[in-house]
Amino acid sequence: MATHHNWGTAWTPPTTIQRPIRHLRRRISSRHKAAPFTYYLLLAYMPSYLSHNLRYSEDHGVLIIIAMMIGMLFVQPLIGLASDRFGRRPFVIVGYIGLLVLAIPAFTLIISGKIGLIFVGLFMLAIVLNCFTGVMASTLPAMFPTRIRYSALAASFNIAIIVAGLTPTIAAALVDTTGSLYLPAYYLMAVAVAVVGIVTGIFMKETANLPLRGATPSASSKQEAKELLIQTLDDIEQSVEDIDADIAKLLEQIAALELRKQRYVDLHPRLD
Repeated sequence: MATHHNWGTAWTPPTTIQRPIRHLRRRISSRHKAAPFTYYLLLAYMPSYLSHNLRYSEDHGVLIIIAMMIGMLFVQPLIGLASDRFGRRPFVIVGYIGLLVLAIPAFTLIISGKIGLIFVGLFMLAIVLNCFTGVMASTLPAMFPTRIRYSALAASFNIAIIVAGLTPTIAAALVDTTGSLYLPAYYLMAVAVAVVGIVTGIFMKETANLPLRGATPSASSKQEAKELLIQTLDDIEQSVEDIDADIAKLLEQIAALELRKQRYVDLHPRLD
């Protein structure tokens, strides 16, 4: 009876998924982690918070949020326009600092019970959210090279949405369990990792008014051409690192196959 032996693992060629995953490990950080958490807390959970915890009618709470969202429609384009002139990184940093500093004061105003103060508190959180959403659509695509932009962007964005989608449930459970109306503010400060976000915002590369990675570069001045050249060299170095990583994996797989082959040779000495 023939005995089948299974030594080592079968070789599998690198797939197109591996490159996006490798870039995701490098690119997914706390840079824009706060945006979906703030979005779900402010627009999905806040109506329930106002009606269930602050005893406003459901219609009243929803109308307050709708009025705030209408105001956001006018603020967000202005932030996007300003980011084209001053850069996207400053707004990311300001958003994280605002989240860290304004979360407690905003909820203090919201739980005051006065309509005017509630609007001010919600507006403070809305401005923080606008600092992220106003630049997110332009910043996230620029974080990935052209060859894997769509797949990496889709994966990173949807992972963040899946995790942040639990925010209303977690916030409601924390408030009901502890009885503290400030728990949503603490949750924003803790889960959004505001302090780490400030650090990563400072060290993130500015992408405003620069060509997308992998796109054909163009410059309107010598200084911009120099910056583009430096960026191109960085991209080349990154590509070399990616190729070296692929080669290292292939060498490991070849070594495993050589070992497997040798074991078969040992079983059948006449094979060479």
